[in-house]
Amino acid sequence: MEENKPIFGVIEGFYGRAWSLESRLQMARWLPAVGIQAYLYAPKADAFLRKSWHRSWPDSQRKHLLELANVCASNQLGLHVGLSPFELYRDYGGSSKAALKSKLGEIIDLGVSGLAVLFDDMPGSLGSLAARQAEICNDLSHWASDADLALRVCPTYYSDDPILDEIFGARPANYVEELYSELEGDFEIFWTGPQVCSDSLDPEALEAVSDSCNGNVAIWDNYPVNDSRARSPHIYVDPLQGRAEGLRGLIGSHWCNAMNQPALSLAALASLPAVYGVRAPERDRVLEEAGTDQKMVEACMPLSRSPLNMITHKERDALAVAASGETVAASELRDWLSGGYEFDPDCLTS
Repeated sequence: MEENKPIFGVIEGFYGRAWSLESRLQMARWLPAVGIQAYLYAPKADAFLRKSWHRSWPDSQRKHLLELANVCASNQLGLHVGLSPFELYRDYGGSSKAALKSKLGEIIDLGVSGLAVLFDDMPGSLGSLAARQAEICNDLSHWASDADLALRVCPTYYSDDPILDEIFGARPANYVEELYSELEGDFEIFWTGPQVCSDSLDPEALEAVSDSCNGNVAIWDNYPVNDSRARSPHIYVDPLQGRAEGLRGLIGSHWCNAMNQPALSLAALASLPAVYGVRAPERDRVLEEAGTDQKMVEACMPLSRSPLNMITHKERDALAVAASGETVAASELRDWLSGGYEFDPDCLTS
């Protein structure tokens, strides 16, 4: 990959209600047109990728994922899957190793472009954490050697934010450096920056972790995601702010974690390539088709700053008008205004 061309990706990786199949298929058609090259399927609601990872997807869900993979392929959008083998590093071997290899086979059979091994939101204060997690990643890399998958791993401590130590225990010394040094194969390390939800990301904030990982860093940008206690009262339609083009020399890819509302997410997601000076000629057409045009953005803008109960009556009226339309984004806004999403207290970023 050329240094000045990071991969741009979108993550379906939030807590709460997952996107519908119809929404995923729509996004698979829209994302390439706004300059996004990859889509990471990793919803917290998919138990078969998390605490029930060792179980096979039901036939109906597997059919759903195969259809998604086909639509992604036909639109030149790389489909990646995020596997969270919950606390597997505590007891890895024998039957658990066989189950992991079997799960990898199911993922590869979908025809995916990449695999992300996600160790986030798990207890981490234990000895040899990096070595245990690297062993799992290295087995997956070896088993997938013929599948030509792009490989990434999200560490348990994926940010400098001390909230991770408060929730999951004190991080081992030199944890990320040790994890990367023990990885075999071409892995990128996911990193959210100085905070779990970083207000800004500049070269200075990424330089240390980039040096530790030889530039093989994948930014996991928790914007515009709205699944936390603080963020769930908001709809984020602003373009990315405080992300510097100078990051391109320090990273391999930049991924934005979308909101529970896919079409409404498009305004923010479509701004990612522009951070790096990349223009997507079809951007405006797709935003209009989704209903996330300038009128919708202007109506939702107050919700980027304030919760619904804190905006003016005039702003509420504008939201009601915007939500009365027939577009996908208008339907999502109606659902959100009627309380269609409720905060999940299990979400980390409280």
